[in-house]
Amino acid sequence: MAVISRKLDYADRFSLQQADQAIRKDVVRALVELITNSNDSYQRLEEKKWNGMGDIYIDLFSKREKSFIWVRDCAEGMTIEQMEKNVGTYAEETSGFSRGISVRGLWGRGLKDSIFGLGHGEVVSIKDDQLNHCWLEINKDKGKPIYKFEDSPRRASKAIRRQMQIISGNGTVVQIEVSRKGVKIPQFDNLRHTLEKHYELRVIMTNPKRKVVLRKLDAKNKIQQAVELEYKFPVGEKILDKTLTLTGYDAPAHITIFRSDIPLLMPSENKLLAEGGLLVVSKGIAIDNTLFKYSNSEYADKLYGKVECDYFHNLLSNVETEPVLTATRDGVNWDYPFCSALKKSVEAELAPIIETEKKRIESQNKVHINHHLRQKLNNVLKELNSIASMELGKIGNADGDGTGEKVPFVPESGFGFVPEYVYLQSGKIGGLLLRARVSEEFNNGMFISIESDNQEVTIIHPQVILQENKDYPSILEASVSVEGRQVGAEAIVSARAGVLEAKALVKVISKKLPVVEPPSPKNKGGLIKDIKFDPSAEPRHRVKFDPETSRVIIATKAPTVSAYFDETGNGQEAPAGQVMLAELITEAACREMARRGVQSGKWLSIEGSEADAVQREYINLQNKYAHIIHSCIVSSEHRRNSIDFNKKVGRPKKSELSNKIITEA
Repeated sequence: MAVISRKLDYADRFSLQQADQAIRKDVVRALVELITNSNDSYQRLEEKKWNGMGDIYIDLFSKREKSFIWVRDCAEGMTIEQMEKNVGTYAEETSGFSRGISVRGLWGRGLKDSIFGLGHGEVVSIKDDQLNHCWLEINKDKGKPIYKFEDSPRRASKAIRRQMQIISGNGTVVQIEVSRKGVKIPQFDNLRHTLEKHYELRVIMTNPKRKVVLRKLDAKNKIQQAVELEYKFPVGEKILDKTLTLTGYDAPAHITIFRSDIPLLMPSENKLLAEGGLLVVSKGIAIDNTLFKYSNSEYADKLYGKVECDYFHNLLSNVETEPVLTATRDGVNWDYPFCSALKKSVEAELAPIIETEKKRIESQNKVHINHHLRQKLNNVLKELNSIASMELGKIGNADGDGTGEKVPFVPESGFGFVPEYVYLQSGKIGGLLLRARVSEEFNNGMFISIESDNQEVTIIHPQVILQENKDYPSILEASVSVEGRQVGAEAIVSARAGVLEAKALVKVISKKLPVVEPPSPKNKGGLIKDIKFDPSAEPRHRVKFDPETSRVIIATKAPTVSAYFDETGNGQEAPAGQVMLAELITEAACREMARRGVQSGKWLSIEGSEADAVQREYINLQNKYAHIIHSCIVSSEHRRNSIDFNKKVGRPKKSELSNKIITEA
């Protein structure tokens, strides 16, 4: 009996199974493959000293009954022989990866999987003024994948070039008709943000020699929407820049780590779109995004950067024997010996950084208000709420008029953003609320100009219209739509009406920040419910009253505050810290009482001059009550006045407080 050997045959269904495994009927995964194919083609040209701009166009036509996707480049193009190998052969390494060229394509099946994963399609390519055309289809009767092609090239006429939108030179267009059940094309804006943030595309999106444009077409192939895709890494501070040497391997790896001042989306939360984590890069190609064993650590959510190691290309050039990447294209196989060694080396560098972050967070989370200071703050809250009750009458809610009725908050100037400090999630359009009081300067239907001082925070509509609040016609409102483009970016958004101006500070964040409020003292009513030291509060406003929580918020990072307190409020025990704390509380409390008094009509103000009235009453209240607040906060040994209100127990009687005020006046 003879033993016969032959090449193993694969069933026709294998290609569809592989396409489903790789693409998963996901338009984004298909586009990642096609975009990187086009980028690879430009990379090969650049290896030959080509120095042009690599344009990649993604066109979409989406209807319920039929949808199409086109990906177009003006790179190398393909001859009929190249098309036979690149499109007509499955799993043939065609990108140049195995020859050491800095390209991503490795398996030789990205284009085929993308087409079969979504439906069927065709490839049209121009090379040396010759047009070549092929199709990839699924046989309707037998379900077999079929490759069809024109057996001889045609001349690329001007009419053909106009149709392909490749006016000169070489290039390729891939067209996919989305026909597989269960495939959904994302909304245009969602697709845009997903492609921009996708970790495998970040090197392309940040390459100044690439221009990737996403366009939405109508039924007549007219462009409805078009946007150039781009990505910018978060704003951060570099904390590590080091070359690692791996024992047993001639494979240097360079690690760069940055620290953002805000939490980032982590690879454990959404690997594809996470701004946090370390991009693993080989010759400029991103092959993974991870924080290794720290991917779920709460102390690592501000870290991002790169691990650059070109040795991956050496391993990947022999894919039959080196299982370095997962077959499903989900990243690096970290169990492979070299990958495991690199992982351990990077983790060793991360360990002290994570420990530092842990200590920082634990320090911030500690309760820094000791018992003695808590008693002082409780006493000053009682005093302030007694004063507010006497001056304003019954206190309703933070934006009330004294009757308990909810009144929209309007800044004391009569024109401003509410609030003045806004967090905006990257890649999402958010709204700022602009309010004005009806006056000679502001009326219903008035146009307001909006602008941003940072191009990473864009204004969707540069003009908005003030309109009456449906419940309060004396208050005008407008919604201002803005979009954040770079995590960590800050911008001043300005609203202008003639010579009048309102401003809001916008900070772009990676994900929604958790709201963790410390326990408040048991204060059932009154104007002010607590006093909070907040390192995350906007430092341009060193202290403010928050109408939503009825708290006085002290921004510990404000320059004049940080001179006396650390980020979490330590420093109140020093004489200078006590005086500063008393001044801050006085400023916030008296200004809020003045605002409420003017808004409710308790104190006289001329229409259009409410801001002047608030300032007048603010000064009056400071003169009348600042010494009481100082007596509550500043220890008697640090004051010339020996009266110590800290010795009081309980809320003072109104008559007692009134007599004291009359006597001192």
